[in-house]
Formats: sequence, C-alpha cells, structure tokens
Amino acid sequence: MEKILKTEADTAYAASLLAPLLKAPVTVAFTGELGAGKTTFIKYLCRELGYDGPVTSPTFSIMNQYAGNVPIYHYDMYRLTDAQALYDIGYYDFADNGISLVEWSENVSGGLCGEIIHVDMSYCDGGRKIIIPEIDSL
Repeated sequence: MEKILKTEADTAYAASLLAPLLKAPVTVAFTGELGAGKTTFIKYLCRELGYDGPVTSPTFSIMNQYAGNVPIYHYDMYRLTDAQALYDIGYYDFADNGISLVEWSENVSGGLCGEIIHVDMSYCDGGRKIIIPEIDSL
C-alpha cells in the first residue's frame, strides 16, 4: 500500500487497515524522517489495538508500554547507534509476547526479530506519504 495521508482521518483509516494484520508476536518497523508522522500513526494504531490512553514518543525512555488487547511496546530507537543496543534496552525480553512498534528502526536494522512489518513515512506535497508493503491496496 502506498497512500498520501492528508488528514488525521486518513491516518486513522490507514491504521485501521494495518491493525488486523498484527498478531502477536510481531514487530512493526517504522522508518521516516523527523516529523513525518510516525508517532501520530502509532497513536491511531494503538487505538485500533484496544489502547485508549495517551501515546507519546518514548525518545528519552526508549520504550513505552501500553495495555491494549495484547501488550504493546512502543520503542524510539533514534538515540541508538546499532543493533547491539537492543540487548541493553531489553527488546528481546518483550519481543516474543506482544506487538513491538519500533520508530527509527533503521538504527537497529538487522537486530529486530520475528515477523516484521515495514512502514515508511515521508513528507510529500499535500501531506505525508505512507508505504506499507505488506498491505496490497488501500
């Protein structure tokens, strides 16, 4: 799927298409430039997964945990420099029992485990572009 997201309603709709594909354990690897909408998309994705509370980027804490229909682990790998750091932050302790949503996954490429779904977000004219190869069409 490749789609231009012009509104928050578009973002929420795209999240509603991805959510049914997420059967724990799974990792969703987000890539995209700063401000491209990764955290906003994750907020709507968490709603679809049964979590109704606040969703914020875990830039300094590295991981936020949310109690949805299954455990949701929201990571921000912006400050990490390589996949070895995944051991240090406890990624492997949680990866097998929930849904891991990993922002800045390119910083730890090669270290993510299990089933991985890729989401790339970027700026474009008129909004933001989202690419999810695992979804055929929108």
